[in-house]
Amino acid sequence: MLNKLNIFTLSGLMIGPVLGTGIILLPPLIYDITHEYSLFIWGMILLCGVIFALIFAKLSIIYKGEEGASLATKKVLGVKYQKLTAFYLISAVCFGPVAVLLIGVEFIKEYFVSLSSIGMGVIVYLLIYLLLIQKIKVIGLIMLVATSLTSIILVYASVNILFETSNYEINLFSISYQDIGYAFLLAFWAIVGWEIIGNYSADVRDVTVIKKAVLYSSAIVTIIYILIASAVLFGDFTNKSDTFNLIWLLQPTFGIYSNLILTLMSLILSMGTLIMFIGGVARLISSLNLTRITSYTLKSDAPIGALTFLAIIHMGMLYLVSQNILNIDKLVAIADGFFIANAIIGLATAIKLFKKGFLYTCSYILIAVFFIILLFSNSYILFFIIGLFIYTYLFKQ
Repeated sequence: MLNKLNIFTLSGLMIGPVLGTGIILLPPLIYDITHEYSLFIWGMILLCGVIFALIFAKLSIIYKGEEGASLATKKVLGVKYQKLTAFYLISAVCFGPVAVLLIGVEFIKEYFVSLSSIGMGVIVYLLIYLLLIQKIKVIGLIMLVATSLTSIILVYASVNILFETSNYEINLFSISYQDIGYAFLLAFWAIVGWEIIGNYSADVRDVTVIKKAVLYSSAIVTIIYILIASAVLFGDFTNKSDTFNLIWLLQPTFGIYSNLILTLMSLILSMGTLIMFIGGVARLISSLNLTRITSYTLKSDAPIGALTFLAIIHMGMLYLVSQNILNIDKLVAIADGFFIANAIIGLATAIKLFKKGFLYTCSYILIAVFFIILLFSNSYILFFIIGLFIYTYLFKQ
């Protein structure tokens, strides 16, 4: 693949990780919280996503290499801030994958009525653990195909619903700023993934390909989310007053096959996302050489020590879910808090590097916006994020 990526292949590689399980999880979740305000939430967060992607594209053009934005942070802010972003990312992946896992098993549990969601989650996780030890190298291609098919199916179903909709009126009602802020926090999940742009910067002949690919892919991501969110908002569903179920989008188009299609989509996307996130962060943990155990690798170079460390944490999270202490949206919110903190460090890198221009100004604006969104995170998580930053700031490099 070296030096052979063009605009379209690079766009495809970026769209998969950015969309991931978000297209299944987020539109119903945001609608349940904000209802008629959901399109406003999506418009704002997706606009931030486009600008965020352009900023990270410029970072990857200036500092080309597989380390991506992390390399720019290391060069501009120093090694200690590069490590800070690593710890924020590791913290996010302690929570986020459990939400992804629960999304995947939510639709298959009816085929295994004797097992609970937690029990099914443990089985699926063990399967993923075994796959990670084997170092599956085609997962990127599988995710690209799975995300593309899922997007096509959901967009087709959404367009079909919008064509059949007779009323596009929006009746706004009073809503608390806490709900709006929390919805923005959850919707940030749709931005996570643009940071990987730099990982492919060494694989293109012309750096202008990166900018064009970002514009194409961000436009596609925006269109997909807006169409699905619009169908959720405007669709004529008989039981819309209940918690929104994504299967309602598919039923008018795919009928009795809707549940099977949604089950396959969610399972493949969830497993693919888990393998990419857990596998990537396990390699990161192993490379940090924190302890002999977490840095231990097999002869195949699989980071089994770090994988086992993450598995223990994730099993603990599943236990907390079984005790109703955590749930999917809380897990996403906590993970997004760390993802936002990570993004802010990247934007600070951009400010120090760009010096002037449109993206320089936008970096300041996004830091302010993301920090406000971060304030709606769990207070304990917020204190941990700030505490870790203060420790890093005071720590001598």
